[in-house]
Order: sequence, then structure tokens, then C-alpha cells
Amino acid sequence: MEVIERVREFVLRNDLVGSGEKILLGFSGGPDSVFLFEALLDLKEEFKLEIAIAHINHLLRGDESDGDEEFCRQLAEKNGIKYYVKKADIKKYSRQHGIGEEEAGRSIRYDFFYKISKEWGADKVALAHNKDDQVETFLFRMMRGTSLEGLEGIPVRRDIFIRPLSEVYKKDILGYLDSNKIEYRIDSSNLENTYTRNSIRLDLIPFIEDKYNANFKEKIFSLIEEIKEANKLLKVNISDYIENEKLDLKKLEELHEYQKRKVINEFLKKYKIEITREKLENILDILKKGGSKKLSLGKNIVLKKEYDKISVKSKETDSNVLKDVLLKIPGEVKYGNYRIKAFRDINNSVGKNEFCTNLQEGMELLIRKRKSGDRIQPVGMNSSKKIKDIFINEKIPKEAREVIPILVLNDEIVWIASVRGNEKFKSVKSEKIIVKLSVEEDNFSE
Repeated sequence: MEVIERVREFVLRNDLVGSGEKILLGFSGGPDSVFLFEALLDLKEEFKLEIAIAHINHLLRGDESDGDEEFCRQLAEKNGIKYYVKKADIKKYSRQHGIGEEEAGRSIRYDFFYKISKEWGADKVALAHNKDDQVETFLFRMMRGTSLEGLEGIPVRRDIFIRPLSEVYKKDILGYLDSNKIEYRIDSSNLENTYTRNSIRLDLIPFIEDKYNANFKEKIFSLIEEIKEANKLLKVNISDYIENEKLDLKKLEELHEYQKRKVINEFLKKYKIEITREKLENILDILKKGGSKKLSLGKNIVLKKEYDKISVKSKETDSNVLKDVLLKIPGEVKYGNYRIKAFRDINNSVGKNEFCTNLQEGMELLIRKRKSGDRIQPVGMNSSKKIKDIFINEKIPKEAREVIPILVLNDEIVWIASVRGNEKFKSVKSEKIIVKLSVEEDNFSE
């Protein structure tokens, strides 16, 4: 069966597209996205699809990145379809948010896809992850440490995102494009083993295939499929263990240790809380102790154990108890469960919990909770955004939004603590010593 026909069969089997739908394609210009574009064109008439493409210029490879963008434009115009392009400085975003470039790129891509899909009215966003990507993700997560759910690889369908190439190997994609003389772009950074995923693809997998098993990838993919089936059998119905938004510990005690972890995992997912092994172990630890306990889960969210129930709430569920405070530079104050400092320090790259500013000693900042209509010009942007929209994009739970410190100077927001700084108040690179703002959140409490 020709590879394009295999994609069609996979789309039908998994009910990935419906008649008359608008499909937005995440398009890099590389072989995978070009092949997916060809596959969607093949399905267009049968399903009466409307197709548009969305491309992000990551500004990482100079002229090469600009060439990718131009390739996207030409392809869209040649085929008479809409195209959307965004320029994003990945390195800058990475520094500002204290995250790696791979994570920064992923965050920007998905935010852009959500935005354009809403504007254009897309029913689905098609992404070109292939079978090799599935295997690489499995190995990446296994080495980093993950759960059985994490070892399922990249889902074929989640939310508005579909991945029609999940069962197509890269070699088959390249074979189709080359044999049909279809042009595509090559990202030279994919040929470098700087990033962990690249090293897995370029070094680890070829080594195992050469030394141990030429069919290694197929064996891993079969294991992924088995894990998916096992997870279906182990799936828990979280509603069976929740009463009035609280987790019932009596019911939890009846479960096997692994099932407890599954239930807690699903419970935390309801609140869009990032789940790590460390958090899970800490939660299981306090369940073994008597009395009431609290455990910080980050982003000002706390897990509370009270008698035989567990709940997840903001550390200050009643935001009315928070009083505005003044912070004179240099100085330190406590606001709710946060400790905020303003001090002179080296002008260096920092994470979300610090913000290098152009403020001066002697200035006085007001620290308050958010207000309706609050806006800020985020670092790296030319226009302002509503704080409400920033909180939504950052997936900060509603309860936490009411207690995150907002630092204000003369009625203008300087910093949303641990979230975003204001472009107007960021430090000048030429200044070696500047005023730095920092925030710390309490972790454990009895």
C-alpha cells in the first residue's frame, strides 16, 4: 500500500477528520510537514476540507529561517490557501522564562496554533509527528523518568490537535517526497546532537540498531501500543473518588499503591497542575501522617489534607484578607504567602522568580492583587496585554490568580510576580549593577 494511502486509512480508522472541516496545518517547511500537506491535499476533495497553514520563524538560523518562511508563503500562494506566519525570538523567550529553548519553542508554537485556530475557526490542527518521533519521545521520557501514561508517546488525538502521520516512518516520508520530486526544507539544527532529542535520533537509536537489533524502532513502537492497551485496563474513574471537589481518602485506602498514584494523578490533572514524581511522593508521604497537613504544589496552589479528605486550593482562598503593602527599594516585605525583595545585584539572566529592572533606589512600589482591566506590556512585546489573558495563556488556576502579587509604580504595573515583567521597566544591558526584584513562595506548612 502506498504511503499516502496508508495515511488515509489511518485517518479513517481513527476518525481524525470530518466532512467539511477546516484543518490548520502546523507547517515548518521540513519533509514531515510537506508530506502531511500532500496527504491533506489528497483527502481534501473526499472530505471537502478547507486547509490553511501556520508557520513560526524561530529566528534561530538567520537566512535559513527566513528561507523557511518564504517557502511557506510560496507554497500557500501556489495552492491558493491561507497562511499565517509568526516571528518569535526563541532564545529571548527562553531567557525571559528561565526554560530551555526546546520548551520555549514548544510553548510558543502551541500558543500560536491555539490563537490562529480560534481566529480562523479551525476544527482541527494537524501536526506532523511521525513514527520515529513516537519512538524518540518514548526513549526521551523513559530516560527523564515518567509514568506509564508518559510512555504512551505522543497522542494521535488530543484536544484540537491531530497527528495523522503517527504510524509513518521518516524514511517512507523521504522516499515519497524524493521519488515524486517534491521540494522541502532541511533544518540544519536537526543534524546537530546539541539537544537531547537530536542525540537520541542521531546517536542512540543508530547505535542500538547497528549493535543489537536492526528492528529496534519497531519493537519500541509495539511496546508503546501494548502500554496504551494496558493503560486502558488500568484506567480509573476519578469521579468515583471525589465528593464535593475533595478526594476521599477512605476510598483511596482501599486501593493498591499503583492505583492510588493513578487517582492522585488524575485528581491533580483537573487543576492543570504539573505532575512530577517528587510531588507525587510528597503527597503519598503526607497521606501516611496523622492530622491536617498542607503541601505547596507551586503557582500558589496548596494541597490540603483535612481528616479523611484532600482538596486543592489557593494558599489564600479568601483574597479579601490580602492587604496592599509598600516596598521601598531596597527592602523586603511579606505579601500573603510570598516574600518579595528589591535589591541591587548583578544584571544577569534569571528565571521567572526574578526580574532585572531599571528601577532606582528610593523608589516605592505598591504590591496588590490584580484588578479588573489590569494591563501590562510584557517583556519583548510592543503592545500591552490584559493580565487576565496572560494568566489564561500561562494556565494559572483561577484561585491562584487572585493572590499573585502585582508590583506597581505610579499606577503602572512593573511585574506580575513569577509570571511576566514589563518591557518598560526591564534593565538596560549596559548596566552592570541594577535593581532586581525577587519572589519566594512558602513550600511546606503544617
